[in-house]
Amino acid sequence: MKTISIVGGFYNELCFHPRFEDKNGSGFRACRAIRSVNRSVSIEFHTYTSNEQELSICARTFDIDVVPYPSNQDISFSYDHPLRTPSIIPRPDLIISPAPIEMKADNILCYGMLEGNAKVSGHKVVYDPQSPVKPISFRDTGSTADQLAVVVNLKEAHKIAGSEDEKEIETFFFEKERVDILIIKMGPKGAKVYTKNGAPQIVPVYKTPSVWPIGSGDVFAAIFAYQWMIVDLPADKAADIASFSTAMYCNSKNYDSMVIERPKNITPLKITDFPKGMVYLAGPFFNYAQKWLINEAYHGLMGLGMRVFSPLHDVGEGTVEDGIAEKDIKGLEKCRIVFAVLDGLDSGTIFEIGYAIKMGIPVIVYVENESPGQLLMAEGTGCLIERDFTTAMYKCLWLLAENE
Repeated sequence: MKTISIVGGFYNELCFHPRFEDKNGSGFRACRAIRSVNRSVSIEFHTYTSNEQELSICARTFDIDVVPYPSNQDISFSYDHPLRTPSIIPRPDLIISPAPIEMKADNILCYGMLEGNAKVSGHKVVYDPQSPVKPISFRDTGSTADQLAVVVNLKEAHKIAGSEDEKEIETFFFEKERVDILIIKMGPKGAKVYTKNGAPQIVPVYKTPSVWPIGSGDVFAAIFAYQWMIVDLPADKAADIASFSTAMYCNSKNYDSMVIERPKNITPLKITDFPKGMVYLAGPFFNYAQKWLINEAYHGLMGLGMRVFSPLHDVGEGTVEDGIAEKDIKGLEKCRIVFAVLDGLDSGTIFEIGYAIKMGIPVIVYVENESPGQLLMAEGTGCLIERDFTTAMYKCLWLLAENE
């Protein structure tokens, strides 16, 4: 029986809205993801913990062998919503680093951790640094591998390579890190696979009816590692399966759904580059709560790689005499899609939606509290109605990319 050894975090995770609370972390989530697709593969989990009994109970639930390393802190990630940078408790600068985890095995999936580093040595190793702020390169950990695959997000790749140029990033990882495979995760845009002897391959994102992105990168790295190390698939095929499995997880928030046949409502989308067209952000901003939500949508859309025109941010508050309406409409006319926050049925937002529809501009309506009857005109004129904040923003990107 083949064994996969996983090194990674075991953390509390909480989300304020939608409400979510679970014990995960990169390492334990990877254990759960791999166990869901193979009930018999041997999984060995190396992690720091302040509560060995809790870790043992969680591990027994999923038939996982654990190797605990003592730590005196219980770490939590707390999200306001899934696209918000989480608060980490205790603060990262107050976390006391225990001794590094050192281990050897044939097949290793190694994640970066908040508490400390891992020094691993393996035949096949997949490394995910897990830190967009201060990622540590694989070689800088003192680790070694006969065959090395590095899975990073775009920000981590920029930080580690010290460049935002694609060719320079590729050269750094293949020449200095001596990787065999480089995978750059691009969130809602999918991923890109680089190998020594071939052209880069775009891995599609799989569009889903619902999007729960917390932990999606962990799942991608885990399923890629399983398919590449245990099933022995080529990197591009392993990455495609990982992308689909991640979509299934994002659509359901659970792991068991990843093994079902590909449903018709989960479809691949290849995005070669982030869309250039702008998104018009419509919505009321007459009080603090409204401004807070518009600000969250503004930064969320931009964080997913979109260009945004926001009346609040780009025009500001004012009166009819200030020409506010004219400036807003000119901004709308330059945009390719409208993202409208419709709770409260603000008259200005409704006007902007109608104007966009008349111009043939697609509209995504984010609304939680209004009844179906109050949305008849929006739905009847082809607006995409979405009641989940994060899902609405992902669908905005996908629709924008499809309309480029």
